[in-house]
Amino acid sequence: MYGLPPAEAWYGGWAVDSEGNRPPDSAERDYTIHFGADQLPQAQFFWSATLYRLPERLLVDNPLDRYSIGDRTEGLVHDRDGGLTLYVQHARPQDPRRAANWLPAPDGPFSVVIRIYGPDPSVLDGTWQLPALTAGRR
Repeated sequence: MYGLPPAEAWYGGWAVDSEGNRPPDSAERDYTIHFGADQLPQAQFFWSATLYRLPERLLVDNPLDRYSIGDRTEGLVHDRDGGLTLYVQHARPQDPRRAANWLPAPDGPFSVVIRIYGPDPSVLDGTWQLPALTAGRR
């Protein structure tokens, strides 16, 4: 309906967390998105995950001026196994390794949209799947 055709750009995201909370709410929880080494988004060009405050669907003002995170984000720290864990939460993580992968969230409800430009056929045929938006407790 909107945007580029699927062969050029694939759009997906998280409107519900691993505990069934719809929408996710960072006033109550911290979240992670863990891509295993073989689960990173396969893109010919690039991928990104952008966070939007709800209900307005606006970007979230934050001290890093970081509104999305993806394969072009400088300074990301990959997991020891080659995977990538993103930290989606309101407060900046204390651990510098986690802070490098922080996607700042509002103190309230949000959604995350992922865009994959030049998606791999596994994305288009549904073989590749998004990992969970895992809810944790503060």
